[in-house]
Order: sequence, then structure tokens, then C-alpha cells
Amino acid sequence: MSVEDEDARLETAEDQAADWIVRQDGEPLDEADQAAFAAWLAVPEHRREFDRQHAVWQRYRRMASLPVRIEQPEQRGGRHRWRAASAPIRRRIALPAIAASLALIVVGYAEDWPMRLRADYSTGIGERRTITLADGSVVRMDGGTALAFDRSDTQRTVRLLAGAAQFQVAPDRRHPFLVETREGSVTALGTVFSVQERGDRPEVAVLQHSVAIRTSAGARAIVHEGESTSFTAERVERPTRTDVQAATAWTRGKLIVFDRPLGEVVATIARERHGYWTVRGDAANLRVNGVYNLDRPLDALDALEKSLGLRSMRISDRLIVLSR
Repeated sequence: MSVEDEDARLETAEDQAADWIVRQDGEPLDEADQAAFAAWLAVPEHRREFDRQHAVWQRYRRMASLPVRIEQPEQRGGRHRWRAASAPIRRRIALPAIAASLALIVVGYAEDWPMRLRADYSTGIGERRTITLADGSVVRMDGGTALAFDRSDTQRTVRLLAGAAQFQVAPDRRHPFLVETREGSVTALGTVFSVQERGDRPEVAVLQHSVAIRTSAGARAIVHEGESTSFTAERVERPTRTDVQAATAWTRGKLIVFDRPLGEVVATIARERHGYWTVRGDAANLRVNGVYNLDRPLDALDALEKSLGLRSMRISDRLIVLSR
């Protein structure tokens, strides 16, 4: 794959900058790559992004000198046993993961603090917190959550900036209770419901009574007790009956999954601590069932690795890549 093709595959300036930094940290660039890099860097947006990521990279570069622990099963006596090996980091294995982690780290540095400045309440990675709003409503916040609250003469509004929250709404008929997300709003028609603002579509689960969803484009739906759904700016998915106790298990420090892809499960567990954990290749599509302790995310990841017979590439416990 040529440099031009690779840059076309990497969609954002963040990804491209991370890729260039990793290339320069490996073998010296040849003449073609040097010319391509100079042309790429001539774009002011690219220069700013490269300089920003390069500063962060200097902090994390020492990770490349740490040993990589590769765990894989070995067959013995009809049963799988596990062996761990330490070896110097091999660039052809680790650098794609480091490039991805660098982009993730930098995006976190760039977006986290501005978001928190807009928030009235926030939680850190792996932190869960219960707060009481000025109107008496109780909110249970998952880790990595940020929200702002405003009460006007006509309504009460929570802006969920990131993360997940469960709302137990204080009765006040004169002031409707709304949760605003990037894709639309959720209005309480009862007491208890949860909203997760992660990825490109917020997820809603209703534990008591019902809620009304209105998307940014004007689509509407009512979600009743015991149902869940997700929505985009254009549409609301059809609500379905669900185990809302499982859907809100994070409030109890648990992750309960039924027939979910491994990539999604690992991404959820990874939100409980700093670092970069991911799944590569077709292993991401393996189906998972189980109950995992979010207060012990590394144990949860180890259990998934061993039960599915996977391999892992580890740079300490901050950067872990699972694969077959």
C-alpha cells in the first residue's frame, strides 16, 4: 500500500498525524515518504495536529521500551494451559496499536477538559457517583460522565455531555424534566430511566413509567417501562422489551451481556480505566455472554481472554490488544 493510499484510508487528521509519528519513530523514511510527509505537513491543519500529538507522544514514548507480555494457550492433557512470555517490543506488532492509542490519548486530551468546563457535574474514569440536583432529582453517574443542569421558568434541563446516567426524577408537573443529547432529547413522563451518550446513538432504558424521545430532526417515540431503544438525529429505533436491570447493571458496578460482540464488550470494560484496550481482526465478532465486575476491569479482560482462547499483546496494563 502506497503512502497516498494509506493516508486516504486514515480518515481524520488525528489518525494521519499519529501514523506519521509512528512511521518516524521506526525505520528512517525513504525519499518518497519524506516528500509525502512534507506535502502533508504543508497543510496548516496537519501541522497543528502533528505538533500537538508529537508533544503528547514524548510523554508516552517510554512505553515502547517496556516488555511486551504475550499470552497464548497451549494444549496439554486435553486441556488449555496458559503461558506468558516476555519479549522486547516488536514494532511490526505493536506500532499499529500504539498509533491507535496515541490518537485516542490525544483526542482525550483535546476534548476532555473543554467538556468538563461546560459541566456542572462530572466523574473520572472508573468513578461512579450519585448526585442530587437542585430540584431534588437523583442522578447516578457512570465513569467518564459529564452533565450540566439548568432550571428555567418552564422546564428542567440536563445536558448529557458524555457518558451514562440514571435519573430518578422529582415530581414537578409545571416544570418538565428533559435530558438533552447530541441527537435529540428525552422527556420524563414518569420516574426512573437511564440515558447513555456513547458512540453515535444514545441509548435509553426505562425502569419506571415512560419517556418521550424527540430527535433533532423531529422524529418522536414513546418508550414504556421495561423497554429500551436507541436513536439518531433522524430516527428512533423501535422500542423493544428488554431486561432493564441488565441494561443498567453499571449502576451496581456490573456488566451483564447476552450474545454481544467481543469488540463491544471490551470497549465497554475499557472505559473503566485509563489506557487503550481493543480487539483486532475477526476476534472482535466473537459472541459473548456473562457477568463482569466493572470495579475490576483487568480481571474481566483476563477472563474474556482465557475463556475465548485468545492471545494478548500488552505494554504494561495500559495498552492491551486481544486477537486470535
